[in-house]
Amino acid sequence: MTESTQGPRAIPADGFVSIVQRATLTHRRAVAVLVAVALLAFLPGFFQLPPIDRDEPRYAQATSQMRESGDYLDIRFQNEPRHHQPIGIYWLQNAALQLAGYGDRAPIWVYRIPSLLGAVGAVVLTYWVALAFTSPPGAFMAGLFIATSVLLGVEARLAKTDAVLLAATLGAIGLLARAYLGQRVGLGRAMLFWVALAAGVMVKGPIILLVVGSTALALCIWDRSAAWLKALHPAPGIVLTLLLVMPWFIVIGVQSGGDFFARAVGRNLLGKVAAGAEGHGAPPGYYLALFWMTFLPAAVLAPVAARWTWQHGSDRRVRFCLAWIIPTWVVFELVVTKLPHYVLPTYPAIAVLTAMALLDGRQPGRILAGLAMAAAPGVAAAGPMLLYAIEGELAPTAAVVSLAGLVAAVLTMHRLRERPTGMAAGLATATVLLQFSTFGLVFPRLDSVWMTPRLAAAIARHAPCPDPAVASAGYHEPSLVFMVGTRTRLTFAEDAARFLAAGGCRIALIDARNERVFQAEIAAREIGAELRERVVGTPIGRLRRESVGVYVPHGAR
Repeated sequence: MTESTQGPRAIPADGFVSIVQRATLTHRRAVAVLVAVALLAFLPGFFQLPPIDRDEPRYAQATSQMRESGDYLDIRFQNEPRHHQPIGIYWLQNAALQLAGYGDRAPIWVYRIPSLLGAVGAVVLTYWVALAFTSPPGAFMAGLFIATSVLLGVEARLAKTDAVLLAATLGAIGLLARAYLGQRVGLGRAMLFWVALAAGVMVKGPIILLVVGSTALALCIWDRSAAWLKALHPAPGIVLTLLLVMPWFIVIGVQSGGDFFARAVGRNLLGKVAAGAEGHGAPPGYYLALFWMTFLPAAVLAPVAARWTWQHGSDRRVRFCLAWIIPTWVVFELVVTKLPHYVLPTYPAIAVLTAMALLDGRQPGRILAGLAMAAAPGVAAAGPMLLYAIEGELAPTAAVVSLAGLVAAVLTMHRLRERPTGMAAGLATATVLLQFSTFGLVFPRLDSVWMTPRLAAAIARHAPCPDPAVASAGYHEPSLVFMVGTRTRLTFAEDAARFLAAGGCRIALIDARNERVFQAEIAAREIGAELRERVVGTPIGRLRRESVGVYVPHGAR
């Protein structure tokens, strides 16, 4: 490994003719273009996609119930305590509802606003963090890589915690990096480090402490010194963090009788270490295998970054990035429960290393470029082919947009010796086009996947009154509660029959596996139930086809 203490050599601005390339000349332009690229990447499908089971509607419904009940301290999904994470994301979603002018019921996109803002903030913060390591062109490339990564694009469209958590983590990591690299921090900035930690804790508990704490610990062990941490003023900083987070934790601990800590720590956190929660178990190596899809398009450049990182391992900037990535990645590979977004906080470090490698003159080899170009047609065709396979529909517009993305990707990889910023801009252009095709034009049309909106529409068509009571036997997706209402009864066949027998303005949803028992119970009670409609599909997250009957009391109009 070779020692390197200077930043990567600067790339001259001559020849940069595109707006994207010229944006790297000033910080203001760079941030403006990064925000624009992020919005172009994240907004397709943002308003059109229905609630995506299962986590998103659980978060949104819990937020909605806060508005219904007026209790902004406890977290519940229907009558069940939702003590998985702290209150932060629910408060942010409530703020979005308030600012958008909605009451306790709003379309799902309103609940997604904090995630969208968190994802855009994470892109800008990646640029800011990268400025501690490299020149503005390199920082700009790192921001582009994060803005167009598949995983962050998904999280920006989901009303949950991870995009906001990433933004908070980057706020803390950026200041930690500056302290470690000997750059001026100051008391005010040091306090912002502790505020960012508090924000992350309020959003998702100890995860930010794992990422930032393991980074700092690894560096202290590596250097055999912790003196650099003094720049962050830990004594007043820890006090500030505790002052920000402890009031709610104390209140919820008392209010729940300790149940919050038993569930959040005992079941949600420690329970995931030894067993695959909700069927999400996977062996070590899961994240490494998934990385080549979730970090696209920059994943095709990862081998370049890996080789350059190995050669410059003694560089303090590289050392920091490795301490940022490796401990967190190893922990999540060893934890039995695995979901793709768990390692998202490490992706900006990979983006920074990739940008530094490209600026230092490293380019993808021709074999790597050939493999990327060979895979590009399949990636471009995936969306339209999926729509045709599931719905039997052709999507000419999506196909044209995907083809444009394919052309941009192939031209980018073909011109290997162009300026690195130009390559990053080309990959960003290709990804934005492909995301527009996939999320904006294909996914919203997958009616077979989105069963809950179709069930909600069926309820509205056949309800004897404007606000019917609804019971569902077998089909228990959280999105049903969010779209139909908090009173929705998720139950079993016999109870659904008793529910319908009570008369009044009622509808029962009965899936095919429960219909025989339901009808037997109906017959035994000598009451009538009419099947008005059957909704068939394959809900997202399930491998089996579902068939749900919509029943009303006999004689209901």
